[in-house]
Amino acid sequence: MDRKKFDLILKIACVCFAVIAVVLFVFGIVYDGDHLLTKILMIVVALLSLALAGELAYLVWFSDKGDAPNYFLYDSNTKKNVSVDKLTFGIVSKRMDRYFANYAPSEGKLWTDGVLDTPDINMEEAFKPLIAYKLLFDLADRDMEKGWKCFEMASYQTVDFICSAIEMNGEAEVAGNIRKMKQVQPFQIRYIRDYLVSNKDYLQTKMMMYVRDNIEKFQ
Repeated sequence: MDRKKFDLILKIACVCFAVIAVVLFVFGIVYDGDHLLTKILMIVVALLSLALAGELAYLVWFSDKGDAPNYFLYDSNTKKNVSVDKLTFGIVSKRMDRYFANYAPSEGKLWTDGVLDTPDINMEEAFKPLIAYKLLFDLADRDMEKGWKCFEMASYQTVDFICSAIEMNGEAEVAGNIRKMKQVQPFQIRYIRDYLVSNKDYLQTKMMMYVRDNIEKFQ
């Protein structure tokens, strides 16, 4: 639920409690029945309703709500979101490392343990292209034998997840090339290595562009 809808709900609730408070308070004062307890209860409930209305009014109109924390922009020291202009690749990369930790103890495990094979994996759609870009970029940036071995050992479902994720960002050609290289038998590590290493800067740029263009999706 976005902030505007939430504020609207709070405003409606505030008005409702205020109306209830006024009605009960008036009836409580003018009540002339035989049951004193009824009169007292109406006044007590009226006061409670008025207190709730006041609290909601404070939340809506007077409290300093600030911006909702953004996954990539939030600064835990200042308790505020920084400007998107101050966002660096280093920050994005570290936040993605933290995101990965929710699913596996290492990136290698994300490749080899079938974590990404589950169709109903509890993962936000907006993060999927980032997961793919990050995994592919890190293979190229680190350029280590064990990293390329992880790609070789990855299931076709895992590689397809990564390819489908970058296709969400218009990367049909890159996704098609990666699928073809995964299907080559016997597998040739040098093909995928040369392709990703030569496109390392491109992957980094696309990763940053995706975050900036979709920054509001990471609230």
